[in-house]
Amino acid sequence: MLEFHIDFEGQRLAEQITQGVISFFGVIAFLVGLIAQDIRLSMYIFAAGVVVAAFLVIPAWPYLRKNPIKWLPSREKLAAAAASNQESSASDLKDKKTA
Repeated sequence: MLEFHIDFEGQRLAEQITQGVISFFGVIAFLVGLIAQDIRLSMYIFAAGVVVAAFLVIPAWPYLRKNPIKWLPSREKLAAAAASNQESSASDLKDKKTA
């Protein structure tokens, strides 16, 4: 099954990766643009950094889903389980009385 959600730790890691990659490419783009005196080259390098950052964090890679959240069961499931337990205990009492 395809998983599209990441956990909270994965979100924190994705933000750090995004900031790091974009900052790194931004500095490189600035320096290359300054040396080459070419703003277009600078923008291409920065855009490449955005694409690399997006590739690293937009898909829900397994490294972003290492700490899944343990959710509580829904009220409906709890109510169904409680009703099932009451029915089974009632039938157990009937069995004990007849024995």
